[in-house]
Amino acid sequence: LPSIPMSSAPAPVEYVLSPSQIEKFEEEGYLVLEDVFPHDVLQHIIDAIKRDLDTKASAAVAEGLLSRDYAEYDFERRLAMINDENPKIASSMWDFQVALPEFFDLISYKRVVDIAQQLCHSDEIIASSVYRLRPKVPRHMLSAVPWHQDSGYFEPSCDKDLILTVWLPLVDATQENGCMWVIPGLHKGEVMQHEPDGIKHYLQIRDESIKDESKWVCCPVKKGGVFLVTNRTPHASFENKTDRVRWSMDLRYQAASLPTNAKITHSTANIVVDGDDGVPLSCNPPEPDFLVRSRLHPDQVLKTGRDFIQLRQDHKYKASTNRWNYSLTERSEGSNYAEDKEEESNEEKKDEK
Repeated sequence: LPSIPMSSAPAPVEYVLSPSQIEKFEEEGYLVLEDVFPHDVLQHIIDAIKRDLDTKASAAVAEGLLSRDYAEYDFERRLAMINDENPKIASSMWDFQVALPEFFDLISYKRVVDIAQQLCHSDEIIASSVYRLRPKVPRHMLSAVPWHQDSGYFEPSCDKDLILTVWLPLVDATQENGCMWVIPGLHKGEVMQHEPDGIKHYLQIRDESIKDESKWVCCPVKKGGVFLVTNRTPHASFENKTDRVRWSMDLRYQAASLPTNAKITHSTANIVVDGDDGVPLSCNPPEPDFLVRSRLHPDQVLKTGRDFIQLRQDHKYKASTNRWNYSLTERSEGSNYAEDKEEESNEEKKDEK
């Protein structure tokens, strides 16, 4: 494995953002940086994802759910080919359905935590295990993500605080394969009204003003770069119009002084506690937070990928506030609906041939 610098103990910031970069992020609500992740760090993650897909594809062949494992295709093509035959297998690679210890190496990578420290204005940094693996598969119903603010999914008590999203492509992200789009400046306002989309899988902004395309900014990012966005910045990604998968991940960070369910010594009295068992609520309760950098409590920083997986396994699920008549249960039902529609579409294509 490559040697990956970790941030388990406080250290001076080595990856320094310029004043103009920090100003752009704070004024416009987003920032694109190049060359944050070296090739070997990303390859370490890609290899782990490929092994997981190998396991899933082999099991599907053994169970009669796939005719073959499509192992002859490369990282950018294989899942697209699998999806054309069985979209449920492709959907099993979405979001936090893939939990790998190698992901901790990415979340705790020193450069990205340096960035979080500077933008969150704190050297006490919480990382969320609500990472998302995003294979934007061509021709898949769930690939396009409508305009939304991440705060639409979070607890209302965190609306005014910064929850930093670090979005990173594992391949070059272009307008053609579905890179991110953003509407600058709107993060300075309130969280807009959201509603479930047509199949209740995603939330989408209801405000008609976001439909003014003259305000949209396309944000292509080369492999190794990152797209940084606040939790109140409207953003979206559209259909992948290529024949290759646009693989990406998004990671989240916040100051430790904000609401968090991380098992740490809390440095503020402003903690929201759940009435059932006294566990503090986080800005995104369903998944566990953890301390990724600390000057005050370095002994409480999560250390290894094994600890990361154990944390997720031991976490007690906490439902989020049902803010927009939207729930994770409905999201799961929306995923199932999309998978069924994909299967119907694939069968129709086979019949046409």
